Amino acid sequence: MRLPGGRARDLAVLAGSAFALRLSWVLVYGRVNPPDGSINDTTFYQFTAASLANGGGYSGLNFEPTAGWPPGFPFVMSLLYRAFGQRLSLALALNVVLATATVVLIYLIADRMLGRREARVAAGLFAILPGPLFMTGLYLSETTFIFLVVGFLALVLLLPDRRWTPVVLGVALGLAALTRGEGLLMPIIPLAVWWGHYARRAWLTRTALLLVAMALTIAPWTIRNAIVMDGFVPVGNNPSGTLWSGHNPDANGWIVNPAKLPTVVGSGAKETQQARELRRQAIHWAVRHPLEELGLIPRRLLMLNQGSGGSIGGWLNAGPRYQWQLGTSSILVFTVLGDAFGYFLLLATLASVTLIGVRRLWRMHPGMQGVLAYLALCLVNYGVVYYGQWRYRIPMEPFMVLVATPLLLRLWDARGRLADTAARLTPEARLARD
Repeated sequence: MRLPGGRARDLAVLAGSAFALRLSWVLVYGRVNPPDGSINDTTFYQFTAASLANGGGYSGLNFEPTAGWPPGFPFVMSLLYRAFGQRLSLALALNVVLATATVVLIYLIADRMLGRREARVAAGLFAILPGPLFMTGLYLSETTFIFLVVGFLALVLLLPDRRWTPVVLGVALGLAALTRGEGLLMPIIPLAVWWGHYARRAWLTRTALLLVAMALTIAPWTIRNAIVMDGFVPVGNNPSGTLWSGHNPDANGWIVNPAKLPTVVGSGAKETQQARELRRQAIHWAVRHPLEELGLIPRRLLMLNQGSGGSIGGWLNAGPRYQWQLGTSSILVFTVLGDAFGYFLLLATLASVTLIGVRRLWRMHPGMQGVLAYLALCLVNYGVVYYGQWRYRIPMEPFMVLVATPLLLRLWDARGRLADTAARLTPEARLARD
């Protein structure tokens, strides 16, 4: 794709800066082991990737088949292991490449939706956001999923409008869902983009093609789970534990581990049975405690919109092995930066929705319709269905940047008028008028 009018130069500067920043972060602060040698997401991803690379299939920590988490990220890592050897640092290298590519995609998306100035602001802001930057230093799927979400929006906006376009998008959606369960929310993006721009029959036809292609892409994995895991597991069993954490007597808007049932990382039918029981308990409690459920919604949303500084103590600097990486002052600086940028982006997004208005934003470009619809669905997902935490918000931040950018530029353009207004309100100015 040929980029006119200095846009290639913009991309070179933005991509180069993003790459240098992420590479520096990974080299200095990157880590590939879980905190304190404990078992968590990183352990699971490392083990399953190695199992796939060694021909052991998608197996859990007990060497038995599993559907604990979606297979996309471990599968990609297993391919890298086969090509370059089983080095855990390959995950961080992948993070650097995909995170840099995400900055490029945000520029292309914003340029198509809003214009060149907005593209530079949106891509530049995302390039320095601490939350996504911190995650590049961890053996987790967040960076890959952020790339998939942004890349999917780019496909929706940049693919030529052909009969086969919904099929291609459906396959992309299936791959995203097989990487993280939140990919199941992403069909809302093209459905909103197409809304109002196609006749109803054409919209329904495109929607049907999209969803069928997505289902067919996921189907082989679902069939594998039905055979191996002895149950209907479309993507993974982990949503059941997440659902339970959001709906139980101890629910507080944040993660709550099951007190009696083990975490959903078991084997075969046992794992599936555990997931089924967690779902049953969660639904049973939610139905019988409607008032408590209503009270939990604002608490979940508050937890969702915490600052990103939690990744420092909770992941990057957790455990004796890594305490040397960040001293007390560095912990304070990075935690404050993570929280400050996170809250700034949240306030800018809310201000844009309030001051510009949802209707005006919606009408700016079909792509903005997809952005707003996806963010709204995520709020429902984490505020009502599951629970909130800062890790769930980080994949939303590229879309939040796109919503906030128009207001930020309007404020920048109005800075002269605002300064004049402030000057007229000073005591000295009022005395001079009198």
